[in-house]
Amino acid sequence: MSSPAQQPSGTIVVIDDDEAARLSITQMLRLRRYRVQAFSSAEAALAWPGLPEADVVVTDVKMPGLDGEEFLAEVTRRGFAPPVIMVTGHGDVAMAVRCLKGGAYDFVEKPFEADVLLACVARAMEKMALRREAAELRRRLRMLSSEEDGRFGMVGRSRPMLDLYEQIEVVARSSAPVLIAGETGAGKELVARAIHAEGPRAQRPFVPVNAGALPETTLESELFGHARGAFTGAEAERAGKLVSASGGTLLLDEIESISVRAQVQLLRVLEDGLVQPLGDDRPRKVDVRLLATTKADLQQEVRNGRMREDFYHRIAVLTIVVPPVRERREDIPLLASFFLKQAAERNGVAVPKLTEAALGAMLRHSWPGNVRELKNAIERMVITAQAGVAGDFTLDEAFSSGRLLSLPATGGLLREEMERTERSVIEATLREQKGEVGATAAALGISRRALYERMRKYDLNKEGFRES
Repeated sequence: MSSPAQQPSGTIVVIDDDEAARLSITQMLRLRRYRVQAFSSAEAALAWPGLPEADVVVTDVKMPGLDGEEFLAEVTRRGFAPPVIMVTGHGDVAMAVRCLKGGAYDFVEKPFEADVLLACVARAMEKMALRREAAELRRRLRMLSSEEDGRFGMVGRSRPMLDLYEQIEVVARSSAPVLIAGETGAGKELVARAIHAEGPRAQRPFVPVNAGALPETTLESELFGHARGAFTGAEAERAGKLVSASGGTLLLDEIESISVRAQVQLLRVLEDGLVQPLGDDRPRKVDVRLLATTKADLQQEVRNGRMREDFYHRIAVLTIVVPPVRERREDIPLLASFFLKQAAERNGVAVPKLTEAALGAMLRHSWPGNVRELKNAIERMVITAQAGVAGDFTLDEAFSSGRLLSLPATGGLLREEMERTERSVIEATLREQKGEVGATAAALGISRRALYERMRKYDLNKEGFRES
C-alpha cells in the first residue's frame, strides 16, 4: 500500500511576501506531490476563484497589506472551509495564538524543519478529508430521511442539487457578494432568494433588478437614483434601488449587461458603501449585500473589455454555478410531478399521470431552456390533454400531445407510478444498447454509478439484455 506522500494529495495555497520563503515552501510541498498555488499577498489569494475549494492554506503572519490575521478573519467571514496554518517568526507568536483562537488550524514557528511543516499539512489534510466526509454523510442522511423533494423552494434530490443546497447554506452566512452563474431558465433567481432567506438579512428587503431589460441611463437611475432635473423627465427626486435595499439584499440579474460606467459606480458602493445619485453631489451611505446572476462567461467579458477586471473580482468573491437540467436528469420525474400538480391546480383539473412515452421523451430531451422550459412543456401538456389533442411521440410533438397524459378521475402522480415508468425507461434503453452499461448511462444522461444503483433497485441484470 502506497503512503500518502507518494500520492497527489490535494491543493495547498501558500501565501508569503518573501519570495525565497514562498519558493522554499512550494518546493517542499510539490516534492510530496501536493498541488500548490502560491501567492505573494493575501489580497491575491483572496481574489483567486479556487480558494474555497483548496484543501489547506499555509500563510505567513506578517505581510504588507492584509496580514495573516486579517486574511484569516476574511476567510472566516466568507465561510470558506480550508484549514489555515500560520507561519510565524519568534516575535509573532502572540499573534499566532490569537489566530488559533480566531479559527486557525495550527502554527509553525520559523525557522522550521521541512518535516515539521509537512506533518502539520498532513494533519490538516486529514481534518479536511474528515470534514468533507461528514458533509457528504449529512447530505446523504438528509436525502434519505427527508420526505421533501427539494429545499429552499427548489425541486431536486440529485447529487448536483444536494451540492447546490450545501453551497447556499455556506454562502448565506456571509455578507460578501455572490455571483450566481448558470444557463437561462436554470433557477438562478431562486438561488438568490434562498441565499437571502437563509442569511442574517432575511427580515430586510430583497430587491431584484433586471439589468438586461433596461437601457443604460434608465438602469443607472433605477440603481443609484437621481436628483430632480438630473435629466429630461426627472421631475422629482428618486432614491434608487440601492437605497431601497439598504440593510438587505440587492439582486442584479444579468450583470453582464451593465455599462462600464455603472460598474465604476457599483465598485464605490461595494468598497465604501456610498451611492452617488445622478445629478446630485451628495453621496448616500448604504449597507447592501449584492447578489448577481449571469449566463455569460464573465472572464471573457473582461478580456473583451466589456467588464472591468476589478469589478469582476469584487462581485465574484463567492461563486455558485446552478446545474442545468441535463446534468441532473434523475430530478426530471420530481420536477414533472411538481409542475403537473401546479398546472392542474391552475387549470382546475385533476392531477394527470405521465405516460411512459412522456417521461421517456423528457429523459431524452436536452432541455436547453432548463427548468423554465420543462415547466412550460408540462403546462402545454395539461392544457392540450384537456382539449383532447392527439399526436405522435416525436420529440418535436411530445410536449403538445394529449396522448402523453392519462387523466384520472381522482388522485395524483404517485411515486410508484414514477418508479414503474423509470424502470420501463431503463429497461428499454438497456435493450436498445444491448446491455452496455456505459452507453445506456450516456443515453439516459446519468452516471454509471447512478445507473448501477437503479439496476440493483429494480433487479435488472445487464446480461439479460445482451441478446434481446
